[in-house]
Amino acid sequence: MRAVQVTPTGLEILDVPVPEPGPGEALVKVAGSGLCHSDCMIRHSSVVFLPDGGSFTIGHEAAGRVEAVGPGVPAGVVGREVVVHAEYGCGLCTTCRSGHERYCPVIKPCRGAGQGFDGGMAEYLVAPARAVVPLPDGIDPVDAGPIDDAGLTPYHAIRTSLPWLEAGSVAAIIGIGGLGHLAVQILRAMSAATIVAVEPDPARREFALELGADVALHPDDDAGARIKAMGTDGASLVLDLVGIDSTLHLGVAAAATRGKVVCVGAGLGQYPFSMITTPWECVLQTTYSGEAWELAQLLTLVEAGKVRVRTSHIALDEVPDAYDRLDRGEHGVGRLIARP
Repeated sequence: MRAVQVTPTGLEILDVPVPEPGPGEALVKVAGSGLCHSDCMIRHSSVVFLPDGGSFTIGHEAAGRVEAVGPGVPAGVVGREVVVHAEYGCGLCTTCRSGHERYCPVIKPCRGAGQGFDGGMAEYLVAPARAVVPLPDGIDPVDAGPIDDAGLTPYHAIRTSLPWLEAGSVAAIIGIGGLGHLAVQILRAMSAATIVAVEPDPARREFALELGADVALHPDDDAGARIKAMGTDGASLVLDLVGIDSTLHLGVAAAATRGKVVCVGAGLGQYPFSMITTPWECVLQTTYSGEAWELAQLLTLVEAGKVRVRTSHIALDEVPDAYDRLDRGEHGVGRLIARP
């Protein structure tokens, strides 16, 4: 089969064997796999995930149909349309058993499908059966892969921040890309907060308003001060989906006293945390994806029509060039999907 693999020299489209499911595993025929900006970092950092060399198939947003299962997996799983939860661990350690597989210390430096283990930019993918989440009827697996990361990451950040989202609160979302367009919909479905989208691209600002944002601002248009003047003292929750220096500073400038700023984006920016530079009792927090059971919860919002992934499609051959454009910020609204 053909697969887009991360090698020590970059991305290559290679012919590799179709994987066979082992004990507790499922073989999924991939219908579509989303391109995520974090893949751009992964492709340049193969040594982080495979310090001893080698290669692996990129892509952590895959969905499709179960074609076969290994020993110990019920045969009834075969034929189901599923989305693969990529951030799985060993499944046996204390961290995994306590419900936090994505932080598994045993499989380090790998982090799951497309992050050291083979991912979804291929015709087939093998994953632990416990990480294969059934899709509700009516959800097309071609476009469902991004629900796992582009949707699940903001879902986890929002679900764990619900105490900050009381009626009358303000929530700011910085960056209306793949994650941001889903974050707007999830916030609208789960809270009564006034939603402010912050995005430099005018088409994406308009897109955010179509998706349910109440206000859309350009970051250079005094966005921090304008959000700070909203509500009682600014944004009770800020989701920074970019994570560079300027957006972190903007997020804190917009945050309310006793608010919360969650850095979701992998821009590797910094903010000078101190008692004076941060609003009183404001929480600054990182986050990383979510768990398979949260993915199942999110799928109920998708099934109800409250959350929808906006997509466009490319072929596997186009993936390396598409990542180059994504890395340069030259991409449109929604999520790009590779179809094997």
